[in-house]
Amino acid sequence: MNLKGNQASEKLYVIYDGHCNLCLASVARLRELHSKADLQFIQIQQLEAVKDTARLIPHIDRFDFGALYEKMHVADERGQLFAGADGVVRILRTVRGFRWLSAFYRIPGMNRIADRIYRFIAKRRYEWFGSTEQSCSIDGCDLPQDRGERNKLGN
Repeated sequence: MNLKGNQASEKLYVIYDGHCNLCLASVARLRELHSKADLQFIQIQQLEAVKDTARLIPHIDRFDFGALYEKMHVADERGQLFAGADGVVRILRTVRGFRWLSAFYRIPGMNRIADRIYRFIAKRRYEWFGSTEQSCSIDGCDLPQDRGERNKLGN
């Protein structure tokens, strides 16, 4: 959750896999935290569905969707991208109570360790936490196409 009633100092676009249960749970938790930034959450699948990605995220015209599925990305208002552990730290710097964690990232070699841990978990996220194709997303459940069509017909 972003600070309400206060002007956010910046806007950050958090680009995440909307089929990943770990990602969805992380986004749900981030929405609850107080960030000094205006955090905008955008699913990769939304970006794939639109032709003009700059409409959703200013200053970025194209994305490497393969890279987006490998790591969460955070874009700032200038169009600079932070991927994986860098993105997590970029968000932490804006969240009250978690800013101190971002200081550890400045210790020499810590960014490499954090990135390795991030990649290790990211590669196994579907295996360990499942996907929305196996459960429901925070936006609800989708019925299989054939069953949904029968329900529309009253069967």
